[in-house]
Amino acid sequence: MSFCRQVTSSLVRPTLIPAILIITFFSCRVPKDYQVGKPFVFKTSVKVTGSLKTDQRQDLTSRLESQLDDSLQPKTITALSWPQILIKKLPNPPVFDSASITRSVSFMTAFLNSGGYYSPQIKDSIMIQTLHKGDTARSGKNKGVSLEQQRVTVSFTVKPGMQLVFDSVGFSLETPELQRIAIESRDQSLIKVGNPYSRQVLTNEINRLVDSFRNQGYYRFSKEDIYVEHDTVFAALIDPSLDPIEQAELLEKLKKRKENPTVTVTLKQRPVRDSLHLVKFHIGTVTVYPDLPVGVDSLQYKNDTSVIRGMTFISQTKKFKLPFIADNIYMLPGGLYKQQNYFFTSNRLSQFPAWEYNNIIFQNLVQGDSLLNITVRMYPAKKQKLSVSFETSYNTNDILTSSNTLGTSLIFGLQNRNNFKQSIMTNTNLQGGFEFGSNFIQTILTGLSHTYTIPHIVPIVPFLKFPANLEKKGYHTGTVINLTAAYVQRLNLFTQITVNVSFGYEWSKTQMHSASGRNIIVTKSYLWKPINIENTTLPVQQPQFLTLLAENPPLALSFRPGLVIGQQFAYNIIRQKGNKTNYLLIGFEQSGALLGFIKQLDTGRLLRYFLGSVEFRHHIDYGKNQLVFRVFAGAGYDYGLAGQSSENTLPFFKAFYAGGPNSMRAWQVRSLGLGSSKYYSILDTTAKITNLRFGDVKLEGNVEYRFLLGTLFGIKFRSAVFTDIGNIWSWKPITDSASGTGSDFHFNSFYKELAVDAGTGLRIDFNYFLLRFDWAYKLKNPGALDGKDGWFSDISLGSGQLQLGINYPF
Repeated sequence: MSFCRQVTSSLVRPTLIPAILIITFFSCRVPKDYQVGKPFVFKTSVKVTGSLKTDQRQDLTSRLESQLDDSLQPKTITALSWPQILIKKLPNPPVFDSASITRSVSFMTAFLNSGGYYSPQIKDSIMIQTLHKGDTARSGKNKGVSLEQQRVTVSFTVKPGMQLVFDSVGFSLETPELQRIAIESRDQSLIKVGNPYSRQVLTNEINRLVDSFRNQGYYRFSKEDIYVEHDTVFAALIDPSLDPIEQAELLEKLKKRKENPTVTVTLKQRPVRDSLHLVKFHIGTVTVYPDLPVGVDSLQYKNDTSVIRGMTFISQTKKFKLPFIADNIYMLPGGLYKQQNYFFTSNRLSQFPAWEYNNIIFQNLVQGDSLLNITVRMYPAKKQKLSVSFETSYNTNDILTSSNTLGTSLIFGLQNRNNFKQSIMTNTNLQGGFEFGSNFIQTILTGLSHTYTIPHIVPIVPFLKFPANLEKKGYHTGTVINLTAAYVQRLNLFTQITVNVSFGYEWSKTQMHSASGRNIIVTKSYLWKPINIENTTLPVQQPQFLTLLAENPPLALSFRPGLVIGQQFAYNIIRQKGNKTNYLLIGFEQSGALLGFIKQLDTGRLLRYFLGSVEFRHHIDYGKNQLVFRVFAGAGYDYGLAGQSSENTLPFFKAFYAGGPNSMRAWQVRSLGLGSSKYYSILDTTAKITNLRFGDVKLEGNVEYRFLLGTLFGIKFRSAVFTDIGNIWSWKPITDSASGTGSDFHFNSFYKELAVDAGTGLRIDFNYFLLRFDWAYKLKNPGALDGKDGWFSDISLGSGQLQLGINYPF
């Protein structure tokens, strides 16, 4: 007998929900403390017209809004109210001044000109709306005071016009050596033919050239020594004081020259002001103070002196191995000064945890001399640090009942920043905690971990130089060795012991560049563990648990111990532009890919699987408020053997789960899924044991709008409205019975089985950590699908889920 899943989908109600939430939450803007009898700025908008791409239009609109006069930028704050639930308060709105419009138009015109837009057209409109005319307050301290409001709405319509693009770039430097360097590095030029004109790009190109010269010994060369010359037609065209008739004539010249106006720029050298600007500098003496106490002058420093690789080390303690420091200083006596070597040295020394900070000083002692003497001052940090942290998680499915679970953990950490006198850091953490349930203590949790972080790449074998030369490329590198042991006792069910040993590398780099006239900061981080060994056992299994496994094969497949021998890799990129930040995290893990070919291991305890995940987050920061989007997708495939049969599904300690304070918040942790199957819902009722759901596939999306409520006694009280969408599945039906229908993942129907919740919360921000209370309702419960679409099934005022977490969920 075969079973087919019974799922339907409503396209109307899911579509209406976001609109309803937006209208309900943000439909009202309320002015407060305005000046009575005077028109005040209620709202200002900027609309960009013309043939622009959507993202280009949005970016230009945002940047034009920032050019408005301060008095045309009324600030709103979000607050609780009724019946709108949330309102936008407009405290102390500025009095309207028509001069602010003139200033704003001037600012926006200058901004557009700097971006290559010529002859922009900016039109403004003013609308004044009078409310409560003749009304006065009838009670309170403001009794008799006029309630009349004169709201001014200002709108700008901006037609940027055509944007000039770069036609060509040239270098005309009087000094032959500088001209040679410029020509040889022109493939690195930031000015690209066909790209839009921007003054910021020109500034960045000048800075790039200066860096190129300084990397060739020209220590004193500066950006004031270079200027940009435009073609004469263009230079006149962007002159704001140009007469309209003259501007029209120039436009006609441009039209005749080309249909799409372009600009040619040439970077030239100014007349020499100081002959030292054209002199190549070399490194003279290098003096290093590796253990300077804070506030102590090196000249009064009693010390021992030693010379390593031509560098003089002056120290008073034996805290550090001096050759280790010398290996990370890239400016050697007698060598040509290169700015990049200074940056490499400074960045490298700042990466070592053994020092609180360092300072590199250049001195040109003899006027007219081309030697630079370098002094490196290093101030040690406190070697050891003891920390105590407290973690908690709270889940209850109904605040009107006494059913709840409360988990607490106390973590003691000991950090040593200077092991083996080479800034090798160790972290030792001891964790102990409990999970409370209906029988008071439900689970006992303990763990011990010890981690070594070596601040450079240590090859697995001496001849393997991968990753190679990362330090000289500006990367922050480390070799990480970790040993962990964990003990979990689920009372009356089982005891789990896990031991993990891993060896790996981590490297990261932060870079800044410009695009569309804005600075973009990009941080890329990598983690690769070529050796990862993990052994998980269930040494004690209580009769009740054994019976549960015997009667429920899906649980028996999940709750199987095993040995992991494989690799892990993670890639993380953070890209920040203006008030927007993107996070992308890609993870991959495998076990048994090679060793699994040995049949005795494959049929034994060795687990063979592939596991991958992708997470993307988009943060928009509005100052006191933030809008956050998150998407997560993960999947794993187990292809090993358990005895002579297939393992079929991921083990519980590697599988995905949903629910809890950081996932689907209307469900308790590990209590959602699989798919639309009713298997675990029936098991929860019959066996009275919950939170045991694991899957091979997980999809989840979250949207959260965070806002500040206020500050009391220095503590910030925040709130949020959010929605979560997601579920977990297995690759195959977990059972052949009807209750297993809908548990497996299918591309053509998974979207019908996505759970949906929505809620709000209170966050108490203590600066060093944030305590979070979230309350969520199940808007769509896939487990309720039975000829229905699952929307709003069994929902009531008290049917929500309270989650308590530490810090933000994402």
